[in-house]
Amino acid sequence: MAAQLTRAARLAALPPYVLAVWDNLQSQGETYLVGGALRDILMGRAPRDYDLATSLAPQEAQQLLGWSEGPGGRFGSLRGPGMPLEVVSLREETGYRDRRRPDAVQFGASLQHDLSRRDFTVNAIAMRRDGRIIDPHGGRKDLMRRRLAAVGDPEERLREDLLRVLRAYRLSAQLEFRLSTALRAAARCTARELHEVAPERLGDEIWRLISSPMALKALRQAQRDGVLGAVAPWLHPTHPADGTLVRLLAWTGPAPPETVLTAAQRFAWPHAARRRLAKALLLRRAVRATPERARWRAALAESGADAALLLVQAGGDQRLQALARLYGREGIIDRTRLPLRGLALARVYGAEEREIGRLERQELEKAWKDPRSLI
Repeated sequence: MAAQLTRAARLAALPPYVLAVWDNLQSQGETYLVGGALRDILMGRAPRDYDLATSLAPQEAQQLLGWSEGPGGRFGSLRGPGMPLEVVSLREETGYRDRRRPDAVQFGASLQHDLSRRDFTVNAIAMRRDGRIIDPHGGRKDLMRRRLAAVGDPEERLREDLLRVLRAYRLSAQLEFRLSTALRAAARCTARELHEVAPERLGDEIWRLISSPMALKALRQAQRDGVLGAVAPWLHPTHPADGTLVRLLAWTGPAPPETVLTAAQRFAWPHAARRRLAKALLLRRAVRATPERARWRAALAESGADAALLLVQAGGDQRLQALARLYGREGIIDRTRLPLRGLALARVYGAEEREIGRLERQELEKAWKDPRSLI
C-alpha cells in the first residue's frame, strides 16, 4: 500500500502526456485527477487509463483540446486520440429511471458535488495539480483498510446503475478488498433486479470478475449473497483454478454445455474464447457419457489438444482424471498419427482416391480401439 506517497511521488507516477493535457486544462479552469487512476496510484499500482475532471464546460474543453467526444459524449466526456485518457466536465446528475444513465446532467458543478455522485469511496478521491488530495468521503481510509464502501446510501448508489452490484464484487476480486457490511446488504437487496441490466454489460463484468486474482473468494461471496444466482446460476465456484477458461470449466461442472454456451453468447464473451470453451465442454460431456476409452480417443481427436489441456487443468471427477492420464500417455490419436494415409493408404487397399477419407476413418477407429495398431 502506497497511500502515504508524497505529492511529488504522486505526480511522478503520471505519464508526460497526462501532465501536458492537465496543464493545458488547468490554464483555463480547475482540473483534477480522479477515479480509478488515482486510486491505483495511491495503492502503488500502475493505472491502465486516466481520468481528468475539469470545471470547463464540455464545449470549452473540446475547443481547447481539439478532441472528439468520447462514448459518453452527452455526459461531458472527451477521449484523447491514441491515448488512454478521458476528460470529463464536473457535473451533477439527477434521476436514473433506466437504472443506468442519469435522466438529467448539469455541468458546472463543484468538485464536491461531482465526487458525491460516484460509486465507491475509493473512486471518489481527487488530486489537484500540485499533488494535494481531496477526499470528502474517506476513500483513503478505506484504501488503508482494504474495504469497498459506497458513497452515501449504498442501496441508492447501486440502484442508480444496477451494474454496480456486480462491479462491487469484481473490484473486491481485483483489488483484494472486502465489501463493507452495508454494501453487501444493499447488494443482497438489489440482486433480484439485475435482470434489468443488458446481458452484454453483465457479461463484461462477469468475465472480468472470473479473470481477477481473487475470483474464487469474490464469487463465493456473491453466491452467498444471492448475486451470482441472479446472473449465472450455472456457475459454482468450488476450488482454485488458474486462467479464465480453466476456471469456467472447473466451476461449471454439473451444468449442461448448452446452458453455459447459451449464456456465453448472451453475455457476448469473446468469440475465440467461446469456441475454445465449446470444444472443451463437448469433450467433457463425451467422456462422462461413456467409460469406453475408444470413444474418449475419438472425442479427443475431434476436440483437439487445446480442449484436452483445458480439461486437464480444470480437473474434476475420477473419469476426467482418467482422461488426463490417458491423454498424458497417448496424446491425441488423429490422422497425423497413422503410419499410412492418403494415396499410400489407398494403394495398400487397392482403392480409388475418393475412398481415402473412409479408409483413414477406418484405420483411426482401429487405433482408437487399440493404439498398438499404430506401431
